[in-house]
Amino acid sequence: MTETVTESNKRPASMAPSDVAQVGVVAKYEVLKYLRSARLLGMVAVVALVILLITALPPLLGDSYPDDADAFANMYAGYVTLLVIVGATLFAGDAIVSEFQNRTGYLLFPKPVKRWVLLAGKFLASAGAMFLVLILYYATVLVMGLVVTGDFSVLGVKSLLLAMLYSVAAMSVGYLISSVMKGATGAQVLTFSLFLFIFNIVTRVLTLGDVEPWFAVTFAGEVVVDITLDPYPVDRTASGEGPLAVSSFVPDVGLSIAVMAAYAAASLMLTCFFFKRREMSS
Repeated sequence: MTETVTESNKRPASMAPSDVAQVGVVAKYEVLKYLRSARLLGMVAVVALVILLITALPPLLGDSYPDDADAFANMYAGYVTLLVIVGATLFAGDAIVSEFQNRTGYLLFPKPVKRWVLLAGKFLASAGAMFLVLILYYATVLVMGLVVTGDFSVLGVKSLLLAMLYSVAAMSVGYLISSVMKGATGAQVLTFSLFLFIFNIVTRVLTLGDVEPWFAVTFAGEVVVDITLDPYPVDRTASGEGPLAVSSFVPDVGLSIAVMAAYAAASLMLTCFFFKRREMSS
């Protein structure tokens, strides 16, 4: 029997794309998918709207803008955590489950591409999109602050870096949810609800019980806002008297960085575990 040898059979194994190259290809595909679905452009529009509303509010209320660059940055930093939650919902909430639900996994999973390569490429694209949104937001705010106050907010730059870390942690949790859920919409709703409601309810209950919720990623994420305050509010205070006294906790910067990094690492490892073992359903 004569064996037919094709060009692909002749190609040495060494010429196959490396894992790193495949990660780049997957990331590029995901970015294009974001652009086609208008998610990235939608987030940019949200950023523009938030900046417009915050900027218009003081004049409408008859107030003046802060004359300190850090205080000016703080005025906008309070909305960053919400942007991160929306970004994690759009860029991570359905990242894995949609491949199974839409059957696009049939086009990718049988190919000689490792699951961790797919995960790395998809997450790299998600992080890149979220970083772009955050950089656009902070760059606009910092330039505006420079124009208004005549000074540059270094604390604003620190807030940006912490916001990027918080977004990585939030998206990692979103990927974990997406790796175990069966529906894309349910995964996105759960991701959004977890960060906007569930985590905050838990931290509020713990605070009422005089327990510092240092281990909650949303509490750690508050450092994004608090870092723009000078001096940093490290002390805990109490309002009310007797049994009505309520403590107010402020996240420690170093501990918050460690907590957010731990959430990101643990969530991504679990995501990889579940993703590798998940099969396409008929």
